[in-house]
Amino acid sequence: MPRTRRHKSQQSTFYHLYNRVAGDPNDYPFTDPVAAQQFLSLCETYLDLYFCCLAAFELMGNHYHLVVFVEQFRALSWRELKQRARLRFGPLWRWRTRHWNRSRWEQFNRDLFDVSCFMQHVNGEFSKWFNRRYHRRGPFWADRFKNSELLDLEAVQTAILYVELNAVRAGLVQRPEEYRMGSAYWRWSGQQSARLIPLKALFPAARGEDSFTRYRAMLYHRGAVAPQEHQAAIPDRILHEEQARGFARPGALRQRLRCWTDGVAMGGRESVGRLLEAYRRERRYTRRRNPIPQLGPLFSLREQRSHAFSPG
Repeated sequence: MPRTRRHKSQQSTFYHLYNRVAGDPNDYPFTDPVAAQQFLSLCETYLDLYFCCLAAFELMGNHYHLVVFVEQFRALSWRELKQRARLRFGPLWRWRTRHWNRSRWEQFNRDLFDVSCFMQHVNGEFSKWFNRRYHRRGPFWADRFKNSELLDLEAVQTAILYVELNAVRAGLVQRPEEYRMGSAYWRWSGQQSARLIPLKALFPAARGEDSFTRYRAMLYHRGAVAPQEHQAAIPDRILHEEQARGFARPGALRQRLRCWTDGVAMGGRESVGRLLEAYRRERRYTRRRNPIPQLGPLFSLREQRSHAFSPG
């Protein structure tokens, strides 16, 4: 049976990306600091090549979560294409592209804006590296990666918070910023935080407030994380805003939710409804007529089915 065609937007958009390691569920390759750092290094390398930006990440023992922004396709100049070819092939770029015709260069241009090509390089290069280093054979990943589109800012923010609370949900740490293989640690420590999309673009702050304060308050509230002694309590104004969004109780993101991997797209009712209608017109998705309510103000396009192993 052929695979369902992957959902990918033709516009600039955010995605939540996820994949799990094949084999024994008690095998945790990413607990090896060398392997975890290699995966992050490959992400950084290909983020420089592709028109992608990283918003959040979390490497767990046997799976990963990424939140990335992918730019809308545009035709690049010949100079830009050569620069990207140098990044792709290094000093041998002229030799590697010597037989490329115009059609092949146009395909290369399109690939630079394609989340599938980005993940093909990251997943493929890492699996080859890991199998070679640890004398392992066979497929490394359990399946093709999953990408859920984040249709609005509310979905982007909630996905970032959900991803950065993975280690807390798993009981590995008490506070998200303590987990070294997550973007919360990068933000708190300042190490490599320049590789992340600035918080002011992800968590716009009101007057008299900074984006980090808003982000931290939302992260702590939805993760039921108590502020430390030297930290201020969550501002009442943010608590009121969270209540209005449908997150009145703390800890809304302490539960594992399959909608982030299997929901196809996440967003408000209207944005998901428009995508659903477009799919119905194309006859790609005819089983449902309405978006599926998930968490607070968020809806998904597709319902979730039970699986043997639930993603973290």
